Amino acid sequence: MTEYMIDSITVDRNKIYQGSGRLVVSDPAVLTSFPGVLESVMNGASPVTGSAYALASGWIDLGPTTEDGITLSREAELSEGIALDQRKTNLSEGEPDKWSMGLETTLLHTTLENIQKAWQGSSLRSINASASNVAQRSLSLDAPPSFTERMLALIQEDPVSGNLRAFVFRKAKPKVDGSEINAQKNEASGLPVSFTLNADTAIADGYGQFGMIFEEGNV
Repeated sequence: MTEYMIDSITVDRNKIYQGSGRLVVSDPAVLTSFPGVLESVMNGASPVTGSAYALASGWIDLGPTTEDGITLSREAELSEGIALDQRKTNLSEGEPDKWSMGLETTLLHTTLENIQKAWQGSSLRSINASASNVAQRSLSLDAPPSFTERMLALIQEDPVSGNLRAFVFRKAKPKVDGSEINAQKNEASGLPVSFTLNADTAIADGYGQFGMIFEEGNV
């Protein structure tokens, strides 16, 4: 039987991740310490303590997304280097000048709480029912001078292996650059949301300045 190079490639299904993501963010008033283990974000299917898939205190689930899923990006802005008259190539060309990360998705739970986070809304208020109005809530849309910073985690469970992986970030801010809610009869009104993921320069190199990836298992 004829053999080919591709037949020598080891394929381990447990090292392949597939499946929907769960997007959660922190409540800055409750959660102030960055997680040190996966369970500080969410329990797995067979937790040591607590209920399966329960979020740790201080985390907020943003709900389902559209079929496009959740996209996490990482980019290095590369240096053009230093031109030398005595060399044909630039010195340090191609080395990173600046790192950036981001996340984007479209939320299907267009609640006032999610709009508040995605659009940097202001105050949420409850209005009691009266003789002239039904019970209702309101969200103020203002022009704030800054964005609320919070921790963010993207969690994925592979449906075959059952393994969990969580991408957890220290500093996430909404990137409000043209997010639109479209009202139409045939499709659900989604809420496009983008987050800028910033590095914490107070964290030493090697300890996750942007964040950490936690993965079940020790192989």
